[in-house]
Amino acid sequence: MRSLVFGLGTGVLILLLCLSGCTAPVPEPPPATTIPTTSPTPQVTIPPGSGQQVLTGVTWYLIAFNDGGSSVAALPGVRVTAAFDAAGTVSGSAGCNQYTASYEGSLGGLAIGAPSSTKMHCGSPAGIMNQETVYLTTLRGASGFTIVNDILTIQDSNGRAILTYSRNDPDVLIPASLTGTPWYLNSYIDARGAIWSPGPLHIISLQFDKDGNLSGNAGCNSYAGGYAMSGNTLAIGNLVTTLMFCPEPGVMDLETTYLEFLPRITRYSISGNELTLSDANGTINMVYDTTPG
Repeated sequence: MRSLVFGLGTGVLILLLCLSGCTAPVPEPPPATTIPTTSPTPQVTIPPGSGQQVLTGVTWYLIAFNDGGSSVAALPGVRVTAAFDAAGTVSGSAGCNQYTASYEGSLGGLAIGAPSSTKMHCGSPAGIMNQETVYLTTLRGASGFTIVNDILTIQDSNGRAILTYSRNDPDVLIPASLTGTPWYLNSYIDARGAIWSPGPLHIISLQFDKDGNLSGNAGCNSYAGGYAMSGNTLAIGNLVTTLMFCPEPGVMDLETTYLEFLPRITRYSISGNELTLSDANGTINMVYDTTPG
């Protein structure tokens, strides 16, 4: 009996030893591994007036275009439009025919493919088909764009303005009068094709009265002078200004250039609330609005 108990005890002891010492150790879990995750694409904040979200979802109305190196006002009463959608298509009216084209654009860059259009012919007004041909050809030269105070300017690869649009439909708005209307500069294009825009703190203004006098603010200083007009032609005399200095960067350069070019203006056109002043060659183009930017 004692040997049976001894045998059982020995068996239990061996079993316990196996459970504690003969069993393979449980491996420790490997250190935690961080699984790489795909970071969301950072949202790029595009400054108001220059971003693609402003370019798309709007019908833009042509007010001027480049023809042979000169800026030409769009034919009055001929609606030329451009609407950019979010899927990469621009479409609209070229004046007579409807057109569509592909485009790529973001952060001020823009490329427009070859437009396809309907094939109608319009006999009036004079020049409508020539304007349409130039417009559709010019679209393909797009390389960049800016939007300032509801004015879209499309530029070529040299930064020269080739197409200028307004968010406002000129056929809906009653044209403002040249005289008696306070005009506020939106932007202007100098003889080299460079685009200048006043800052929000230094508004440039211009007003013509019915007695042949003009006055305004050039961004820092007030100015005044005389003018004469006949039809759409305009002559501006020498200007006098106050002599203040504004220290903000670029303000005085902008003012100097503006006052230098203003007496070189020879013609004007008004589309709705937009006033465009141009020189004889169409190389200087000043666009004003009836509301400050």
